[in-house]
Formats: sequence, C-alpha cells, structure tokens
Amino acid sequence: MLNQITMAESLRNVFHVVIGNMQQALQQLEGGEGMDKSDCEFNLDDFWLKLRVAAKCISNEVTKLCLTFSKPPLPSVTELREMLKVLETAYLEMLSTFYSLPKCCGLMLRKEVNMTVLQIMESLTTVVLSLQEKGDKAQKNRLMLTGRVWDACEAVESLPQNNFQVTCKIMQREEGLVLDAVQEIEEEVAADQSDNNKTWNHKDRELLFPCIGLVKAARSSLKRTDTALRMKGKSETEQQVSQLDDLVSGVKKISPAVDDLISSLYPPMNKDAVRSTAAVLKTQIQALLHMVKQSHYTNEEDNSWIEFLLNAVDHNNNKLQPLLVS
Repeated sequence: MLNQITMAESLRNVFHVVIGNMQQALQQLEGGEGMDKSDCEFNLDDFWLKLRVAAKCISNEVTKLCLTFSKPPLPSVTELREMLKVLETAYLEMLSTFYSLPKCCGLMLRKEVNMTVLQIMESLTTVVLSLQEKGDKAQKNRLMLTGRVWDACEAVESLPQNNFQVTCKIMQREEGLVLDAVQEIEEEVAADQSDNNKTWNHKDRELLFPCIGLVKAARSSLKRTDTALRMKGKSETEQQVSQLDDLVSGVKKISPAVDDLISSLYPPMNKDAVRSTAAVLKTQIQALLHMVKQSHYTNEEDNSWIEFLLNAVDHNNNKLQPLLVS
C-alpha cells in the first residue's frame, strides 16, 4: 500500500513538472510573438517539412501515452518520465520550428501558423492533464480529447503555404461575410415591401437605398480586389509580402463597418448612428481602393474598376448626406 501511495505521488510530481512546462509554452504562444531572425533567405519548404514531421510525432506519441493509460497496470515513474520526455521533445521541436519563421515571410502567415500550433498545444495539455484521472468516464473523455489532438495535428497539412495563400483565404472569408450582410438587408427590404406592417416609414426608407449602395460598393470592392489578387498577387519579395499584410489589415475592417451600418438601419433608426457608421464604411472602402491601386497585384488595366467603385462610393454618399440633415 505504501509503495502504491509513493508511486502515485511520484507520478503526480512527473505530471506537475511536464504540465508546468507546457503551460509556460502556451503562455508564450498566446503572446503571438517569438524570436524574429529576419532571415529573408528562409526556406519555407524546409520549414513545412519540419513542422509536419513534428506534428506527426506529437500525434503518434499522444496515441502511445493514451493507450498506455487505457488499462492496468499503469506505467512506472521511469517509463512515464521517458514517454513524456519523447513527447516534450516533439512539441519543443514544433515550437522551435514555428519561432524560426521570420516576419518577412508574412505577418498573416505567422499568425495562421501560430493559431494552429496554439490549438495543438492546448489540446495536448488537456490530454496530459486527463491522464491523471481514473475510471471509465475519464477513459472515454480521454479518447475524445485525443481525437482533438489528432485533428489539430492534421490541420498542419492543410495550412496555407505562404502569405499569398493566407491572403486569398482571408479575402474569400471576408467577402463571404459582406455578401451575407448584403443578402440579409435586401431580404429584409423585400419582405417589408410586401408586408402590411411596414418595418420602415417613408423617410427612413429613403435612407436605406444609398446605405445599401455603400454596402454593395464594399462587396464589389472586395470581389474585384480578390480577382486581381488571384491573377497577379505574389509573395516572392519582402515588398510583396508586406503589401499582402497591409491588404488583409484593410480588408478586415470592411466587414465590421458593414455590420455596424446595417445594424444602424433597423428601427428605431437613429440618424446620428447612420451618419457615423456610413462615414466609417465610406472611409474604409476608399482607403482599401487607394491602397489596392498602388499595389503589385493591380496595374493600369485595373484603374477603370477602381475609379468606378470610388465614384460609386461618392455617389451613394452624396445621395445620403442631404437625407441625414432633412
């Protein structure tokens, strides 16, 4: 009995040290930054190979650990320490690989990889914590948690491989969000026109259309930018990578601005709220289009649609302003 108690205490001590190290690694990851070597000769192919190998190793070692704890007898302190040491080596290799990724490869790429590595570490820490629990319920729960580690590790395989691919992914997502917002307000307006119980009065309805026009201009700006990006976008030079980071930063401001404007349109409509949210959206669209015009993924042939959309923004804003003071 005494030996069993001593062994249990020793196992807890081993877990305590390992979990403490993992939680410290998690805190650093949540900060989102690591050492930046600023090595623009960095080999991305080697980086992805190392990251995939580390993730696969983590997945395999977690499986071994959970199988070991699935039935008696429990591993000895020495056996557990050795298994956890192999697991620790695997996740430290993954972290080291992530921190080797320089910012000149793209802030968005670093962020994308950071989120995936963070998910692996979070799920991994949860599994290791669960190894201290006993009983059938704990075993079933551990199987589910192990599955989450597998899923997180497999996600490495589908990560965008460079800043260009990350930017395209984010562009598609943001355009989809704005399209959903456009469809939502148009459906509401269409339903209102055929409903005896009107949602908007006559004066408020006048405000709707230039605001919807602004929202449509936002959607068209994202769509045309996405098309130009996919045709001519690159991430081969530091300047190109930086422009893609800037694009994502600008694009991410559009959807929240669209949501704020649409929210202000619902009764009881507040003209001050409509004025301020419309002004923000107008400014964000204009800033995005001017930035796109100066980028490597557009040329003189793109100037026509950029100018058209800038004019569309001005046109809808000019229609809106008199209505806001009437």
